[in-house]
Amino acid sequence: VHQMRDGDQVTVVGVEPSTIAPSRDSVTLRSLPATISEDAPPSTARYEEIVYTDQALPKEARALASETRVKPQWPGAEVRTLTDGTQTENRINLTIVGDGYTADQKERFFEDAARIKDDLFKATTFKSYLPLFNVHAVFVPSKESGLTDGRDKRDTALGLYRSPAGSKRGIEPGNTDAIDRAISLAPATDYPILMANDDFYGGLGGQYAITTRSVRSGQVVLRHELGHNFGNVGEEYDGGYVYNGANHSDSPDVPWKAWVDGDVKAFSGKPLVGEYPWQNLKDGPITYSFKVEGPHDGKRPSLRIDGSFVGWETPGDVQFLLDGKPIEAQIDPTNDRGFFAIASANDIAPGKHKLTISENVHDGDNQLASIRVTQYEAGYDFTPGKVGAFPSFNDWGSMAGYRPTHESCLMRDMTTPEFCAIDKENMWHQFLQRVSLVDSLDVTTGDDGARRVSLRTPALEGLDVKWFRTGADGKEAPVAELDGQRQWTPAADDHGKYRAEVHFSTPEVRVYDERFTASKSLQLN
Repeated sequence: VHQMRDGDQVTVVGVEPSTIAPSRDSVTLRSLPATISEDAPPSTARYEEIVYTDQALPKEARALASETRVKPQWPGAEVRTLTDGTQTENRINLTIVGDGYTADQKERFFEDAARIKDDLFKATTFKSYLPLFNVHAVFVPSKESGLTDGRDKRDTALGLYRSPAGSKRGIEPGNTDAIDRAISLAPATDYPILMANDDFYGGLGGQYAITTRSVRSGQVVLRHELGHNFGNVGEEYDGGYVYNGANHSDSPDVPWKAWVDGDVKAFSGKPLVGEYPWQNLKDGPITYSFKVEGPHDGKRPSLRIDGSFVGWETPGDVQFLLDGKPIEAQIDPTNDRGFFAIASANDIAPGKHKLTISENVHDGDNQLASIRVTQYEAGYDFTPGKVGAFPSFNDWGSMAGYRPTHESCLMRDMTTPEFCAIDKENMWHQFLQRVSLVDSLDVTTGDDGARRVSLRTPALEGLDVKWFRTGADGKEAPVAELDGQRQWTPAADDHGKYRAEVHFSTPEVRVYDERFTASKSLQLN
């Protein structure tokens, strides 16, 4: 059941058969704000996916469940599956739908979709999960090319639009009826992606993961938004609103102790500046005042200054001044969204300071998107990949809780292609809630009359297969000679009940549960 929940009001938006057998009356697969943006409060409405047993299915969903569903007609539409697998059952189906692509740009859309798919699954981000996935691409023609941005309105199939107008920030879903209709053209969909035909940064998380075709930043946005959707987790960067899930702890007694070497160390810090000004520097310099604390017990705290921008196309587009003197910033120049850091921030002396950012090149597009000045306690561990309890601060500058690593996760640093160990493990738990390790177990008879037993599984590395046989006494015993076999030929006089048990293990998981084992039985007659 797909539903929207806003307070006590629940609206069922879709019902479909599920291959998942819930262990109780209902199991919630996803529950997250319908829209999650980078620097604005999430929607009050929540999007939820819940699997019910037939007996527990709510009455408001029964009518929808009984309807006969026919694939909608959309003139000019085309659907292609971009992965090798054709099996939609017992797989996670990821569907990419384009918006703002005209009929003449159909092949451009499919090329963009294939590039996005390769970035997600051939690179490191989601590579190990690929055997659990199908990726579908849905082309629906738009009358006009591009993306609506304020008064620059485009007549597109899904009506995606930039918000706020003129920014390189959020992209909102426009015509949700058209969006859901386009998604339904795919063979199946568990997670939808909407991709705007636009060359610049923008996106949204929540019910739909939204991004653009931007070669530079499209995948940066999408990987992060899919982290929300796949992992059912919140943010890790400071200045956000949604902090929850497997990558968040309200206390230093963190739930990810299995990944901590030794005792859990809870680190502390203090935000000195945390702003999303989204201000064009053509309107004048921006100055931030802050005070750096002195040493404690002879040890000096650490300082970090970083942020993001739009339109700094050369290193000389902007100038940073600390107390009126130039200070160098590391910038990867781009006319798109980019990120900066001041490498020498830790050398700034204790006391009061002013940081001023102004433009040198007056080309009208030098925007400061965000800035963060944070002081961390003496002894704070910045080691990449180090797992502990690292502080997160919300939009009000208050402590929001703890995250697993300092900056080794794209839920915090969108420029990194990897998740931290805790997020990776969590995604295995989320995915194996949707996919069984056993596709099928059956016996077939060949033309020669010989029988063959076949066990089919997702093509994951790390699967261990064991077999068991129930004897005449009703007791089950292992059949060691069949261990590891996916196919075998029983003797002509072999009869009885066999059970295959499949267990999955991976270095990306340290805490296992029943989802990592599956079994299926058959009767040889």
